[in-house]
This record gives sequence, C-alpha cells and structure tokens, in this order.
Amino acid sequence: MGKSRQLFEFVLNDKNIIAGFSTRFGGVSDGVYSCLNLGLHTGDNTYNVLKNREVLRNFLCLQKLIFVNQIHSDEVKILKDKEQILGDCDGIITNLKNIGICVMVADCSPILIYDSKNSVIACIHAGRQGVIKKILTKCVIKMQENFNSNVSDLSVFVGPNIKGSCYEIGDLDLKEFNEFKIGNKFDMNLALKNELISLGVNDFSFNNTCAHCDNRYFSYRRDKITGRFAGIIALR
Repeated sequence: MGKSRQLFEFVLNDKNIIAGFSTRFGGVSDGVYSCLNLGLHTGDNTYNVLKNREVLRNFLCLQKLIFVNQIHSDEVKILKDKEQILGDCDGIITNLKNIGICVMVADCSPILIYDSKNSVIACIHAGRQGVIKKILTKCVIKMQENFNSNVSDLSVFVGPNIKGSCYEIGDLDLKEFNEFKIGNKFDMNLALKNELISLGVNDFSFNNTCAHCDNRYFSYRRDKITGRFAGIIALR
C-alpha cells in the first residue's frame, strides 16, 4: 500500500484528548487474525486478543480500555465508573478521564465524538443496521440530555469503513434509506453525512480509506474469518 505499518492513526492527540483508529499491525495474533486483532468473538486465541488490547492500551498510555458486546443495535450507554459493566450496546458516552472507550469494526463505521466545551466523549459502532436505526442521532440526543452538549461544540470523526463502491446489498429494501443506494450498493458515509447535516453538526470528517480494499484493516466482507480493528477515544 506504500503506507507505514503503524498500529494506530490519530485524529486528535493533545493534552486534553486522544482519538483515532487502530490498524491490524503491532499485535501478537497470527494467521487470519494477524496481528492486532481486538475482537474476542472472532475465534482468535483469547490470550492473544487480550495481549493485543494491552499492547494498544500501553501505546496510548491509558489506564483502561472499555469494550462492549456489540449487537448491531441503537443502544447507547453512559459509562459512569471505570468498573461499570455496560453489557450489550453499540455506543458509549463518558466524561471519565484516562479511560479509552472503544468500538470494534471490520467494515462497519467506527464513529468518535468529542464535545470540547463539556469534556464529554462518545464512540459508536454503526453498520448498516446502526445507520438505519440512526444510532448517531440517538447518541447525540443522549449527550444533549445528560451532559448539556450542543451540536456546535461537537467534533465527529468517521473512521475507515467499507465504502459505497464496495458495499453490495443486492435488492435489499432499506425503506427511507434507499436514497443512499446506488444500484445494488449502499453508501453508509453518504447516509451518515446527511444525518450529521440534519443534526446541525458542522465539524465532521470521514476517513477516505475503504477497509474492504486496504489490507491495513480487517474486513469481514473481504476475508470472512478475520479480526477486528477499533475506534478509540479518551479524555486525558
């Protein structure tokens, strides 16, 4: 690919915040899970996955990384204590410091949100189901209701995901989201951009990399049996 084999790509990194997306490099897993697989549910050796998470935690100099059991839902939960068990959900919001909140993906959209005024962060796992269920909107509303977040203070980062040119869904009826289909393919980024604009969020960016095309990232559509990379955000 002509790009460095770095294990994490920052979108924010200063005295207040770190945020970015892991790659598949720098871990201990092997075979189809090589190398930095972060998913315990993938069939990889548990020890290797836990070691990979520890490698990443140490690299980011964080006290803890929080992962959840993702279920392709619109459920967003608030992390109030570092020992809290969040259970099943696809979004996390917190104002805790030095705790990295994480979402795992392998084609789906990892979304990171930073409210700089109120020092609140969120991460979202949004695949086709999450996009259609508008988990992004529900997360922003929850931030508004619980932390007084204002859309004018939000910065949103959508990480590497499968792009519309590769995301074939056949004749699947997406109802109101059919407008984001081109032929038999679905453009998640176009749908998410429309949602962000509708919410009034002005500060947002989309990573141009297609996870399906770029071997620096795990892709379920490409490889079927594979690992997971992650979007991670943390307050310092």
